[in-house]
Amino acid sequence: MRVTLKIPIVTTFFLAYVIALSFIPLAHQTFVAQSSWLGYGTGAYAFQSPTYFVLFNDPYDGSSKPNIHVNPTFAPNERISLVEFSDWTSYVNGFNLFNDFNVTMNISKTSRSRLEATYTRPGLVVHKFVDVSAAGQVIVGLQTSKEMVAHIEMWKWLMTSINGFTIQDTLKPKLIPITQRINFTFRDQTFLTSGGGSIELSRVPNQIEVWPFEGGFNRVTVDFINSEMTFTVSGTTANTQQKSPIWNYTDLPYALPIIAVTVASLYLLVEHYGRKGKDHTRRSRS
Repeated sequence: MRVTLKIPIVTTFFLAYVIALSFIPLAHQTFVAQSSWLGYGTGAYAFQSPTYFVLFNDPYDGSSKPNIHVNPTFAPNERISLVEFSDWTSYVNGFNLFNDFNVTMNISKTSRSRLEATYTRPGLVVHKFVDVSAAGQVIVGLQTSKEMVAHIEMWKWLMTSINGFTIQDTLKPKLIPITQRINFTFRDQTFLTSGGGSIELSRVPNQIEVWPFEGGFNRVTVDFINSEMTFTVSGTTANTQQKSPIWNYTDLPYALPIIAVTVASLYLLVEHYGRKGKDHTRRSRS
């Protein structure tokens, strides 16, 4: 038997409005939050993707340029710092990036996933960019018009190993074999989870040094002489949670439209059969 639902215009508009609202988180996640840098009044910029949260120009000290966080799959609303490029302790041609340069920042006109920063001082201009690629990597680049002597420091509390070296065999700062790929593991104390990351260099550096600190390493430094260098960063965390729960809060933007449509459908059915029951009761009494 065919069921015909007579829906008042006001009810139709209200249900359509609720369903449309349910798509907002999904639209924001798909087209806004994961596709462009967002600037804040403090001069900081942030980029959110399914895998990473990247903060440039930390509003507290301004030295995290950038600080790359990984989003753990078991706690998607949290962040674990993967590696921080610190301007406080990095130098170009002997000048400190934080104290000796004026810095201007803007989102690239060609790609909103690329943030560009220009460091200027008399006689020297350094261009830095941070690009969150669709391939699940964060690319940090330095460029100058002429050859630069650079000392770049990358911090992380704490790395348990770097290219196979551990605290047991590295009790003081140590130069490790020159390579274009730095692999590290870490243990996050907040979530008691392990993870790993890699930093791939576009050029062969002059030296790489690791720095031990309280049972692990807290930084790795790269020195190079070149007109450009890019650092391609990637990382993951281990899922230490039980595998039995099937719900993940990252699914919420996808679940809301389904919930809205389901509730609207149930409402219409209840309204239809409720009205049908009332009409049947009236006819029985008459």
